Amino acid sequence: MRRALTVGLVLLVAALALAVHSLARARTEALAAAQDREMAVRAAAAHAVSLMSIDHRRIDDDIKRALATSAGPERAQYAAGQAALRAATLKNKAVQTGVLRASALASLDGDRRTAQVLIVGDAVIHWEDGRKAPPEERFFRWRMDVTKASGLWLVSRAELVQ
Repeated sequence: MRRALTVGLVLLVAALALAVHSLARARTEALAAAQDREMAVRAAAAHAVSLMSIDHRRIDDDIKRALATSAGPERAQYAAGQAALRAATLKNKAVQTGVLRASALASLDGDRRTAQVLIVGDAVIHWEDGRKAPPEERFFRWRMDVTKASGLWLVSRAELVQ
């Protein structure tokens, strides 16, 4: 009788330990997933602000910031256009100030390595080249694919949407 009680208690303790371990693991997974969701959205938001904020006085830093927040096709496309962007910004002495209006996670794939983020931002551009043109408002809506590589989320594709 005593042996059966001891075996029963051991099994009960083992079952409780397994349940606690499973709950702790599930909590850790949930926290990691929440962090990935947040970091994916932050990465896309940072990239969007970099794309919207261009100043002729610091254009090289602006370009570096946009390149630093991108990877893959997005980085290649931005790098290919950087000379033209730099030339036009300097020629027109353009200053474009962007503001992030909204950002939201559209999807996060099961392995939490890629996500899609929706971004809404507005910018005001004015020219310091002597023209008397009024500031121009620009409105941006993006669908951005972000990819996690080496623990860092970067934008791999930014598509303007209506």
